Amino acid sequence: MSDNDKTYTVNEDKTISVKDSGGNEVRYAKESDLLTVKGSAETIKAKADDVSKAAETASASLATTRQDLLRAEAKISNLETQVAENTGSKEELDKAKSELETAKTSGQELTTKTLEYRRQIIIATYGIPADTVNEKSMSELDSYEEALKAVIATKGIGNYAGGGGGGGQNLEGMSPLALARAGYANKK
Repeated sequence: MSDNDKTYTVNEDKTISVKDSGGNEVRYAKESDLLTVKGSAETIKAKADDVSKAAETASASLATTRQDLLRAEAKISNLETQVAENTGSKEELDKAKSELETAKTSGQELTTKTLEYRRQIIIATYGIPADTVNEKSMSELDSYEEALKAVIATKGIGNYAGGGGGGGQNLEGMSPLALARAGYANKK
């Protein structure tokens, strides 16, 4: 099959379509465009890995803080029971009340810490501004994260999402021979 049996078309996206007399079509893209897309994909993957590592670290901190919170709540419950039973001497009762207050304060601090870790996980995972989650409670954060998951699940990365494409010479109106010469000239 000779070059005369083929039709060459320069597309809007600067690719070249070659169609033979049998209707078979082949599209050619510039190597620089392909490398740009590949580079942007690698950049996006690196960013995703960084976010994943940050989320893992924050999740581990969150799990530790939750365990501390559970221990503090158990201690509060135990101390409340002791105070309610009033089974000890005045010193034991005062000590139990003091420990109860300390445990309640610790529990509040751990709850605050847990909430802050949760906010950091959402910020790191979804790349949202911190001021959008700073005032949200734990249940509000749960709802907010579910909404973010739903929105992100419906969107995919489009063509040239990481930037790139274009930047080459205009190929419209060039003959196939001129296109070939330009290609060989750029390859040197």
